[in-house]
Amino acid sequence: MARSKTRLADPEADRAAGDAAPPQPRKTRKPRLSRQEKSERTRAAICQAAAEVIGEYGYANASISRIMERAGLGHGTFYAYFDSRQDLFDALLPMKGEEVLGFVQERVRGAPDFIEMEYRGFLGFSEYVQKHPWFFRLLHEAQVAAPDGHHRHINNILTRYRKALRRAHDAGEMPGYDVSELDTLAFLLMSARDYVYSQHVARSDDAAGTIQQAVRTYAKFVAHGLRGAEPRPATPAGEKGPPEAPGKARRRKRA
Repeated sequence: MARSKTRLADPEADRAAGDAAPPQPRKTRKPRLSRQEKSERTRAAICQAAAEVIGEYGYANASISRIMERAGLGHGTFYAYFDSRQDLFDALLPMKGEEVLGFVQERVRGAPDFIEMEYRGFLGFSEYVQKHPWFFRLLHEAQVAAPDGHHRHINNILTRYRKALRRAHDAGEMPGYDVSELDTLAFLLMSARDYVYSQHVARSDDAAGTIQQAVRTYAKFVAHGLRGAEPRPATPAGEKGPPEAPGKARRRKRA
């Protein structure tokens, strides 16, 4: 008589099988970077290291060895991307300047008019330089250490300001100004952002509070200054000014 092949119950084995971990899905491998992507990352790492080293030591003491040590790369790798230290310096400020402009552009997106755009832009610029304290030394020393790069950087900013100011002018936001005056306005606004932060906010013991006060004052200055009211002509020393209107003169005497 054939034996039945019925499996005897094994409670311990059944419990162990139930507690077994479910099969894990295979890990998907990250796509490998192309040669160009690796090259771009390495170049960006060198530039970032150079910006930090210049912020700490200045252009004069930003040696290739210091830069490459900060980047965590071999000294010889430098020459695969730049012909010389000066070649790097001339490329650095325009590159980092585009980074600043992109950051600020995100902050001003959707501004209904130029004055609001400048208000948001000043806040965005302040936010960026707080996070990247090396930027001002990179900028200010570049005029001597990397004049080509400095010139390109200023032109990049000027180009953007020209477009924004022209749009605002065409929309009737600056009735007191002629188109020929827009470049002067652009340089006034560019220098205001720079020096209000670098010479006022950065030197304050309370940077956060000073930024808020400075931005309010800046917005007020821009709002009233862009009206473009004609100032009274200056009176040369020793000469009398233009006669006042009779009614105005009487009011002044009564006061």
